Amino acid sequence: MQIQTLTFEHVMYTAACILLIIDIYIKVMSAKKTHREEERRREQPVNNLEEKVNDHDERLDRDHKRLNDLEEANRIQMRALMAMLHHEIDGNSTDGLKKSYDEIQQYLIEK
Repeated sequence: MQIQTLTFEHVMYTAACILLIIDIYIKVMSAKKTHREEERRREQPVNNLEEKVNDHDERLDRDHKRLNDLEEANRIQMRALMAMLHHEIDGNSTDGLKKSYDEIQQYLIEK
């Protein structure tokens, strides 16, 4: 091929080939890097696995207790809301309001 017959299509084809080769090279090198990192990670011993498991158990227990407390608080709030609605409807249901007040007070004292 002579320079006089070099066309724009030839230049674009050559540039596309070069870019394709560069892209393949980048992907291969990235895969090699990922493979090396995975191998290093597999070679490292698991440090303090038992401590990590115990820590996770403690965190799960705390979260479980916290969720139970939130559910209990939600039930108390719903009872109080129901008592207020009942009072609004009837206009004389003060016993339900007093009971809800006592439940909320007891809950806050125990917390």
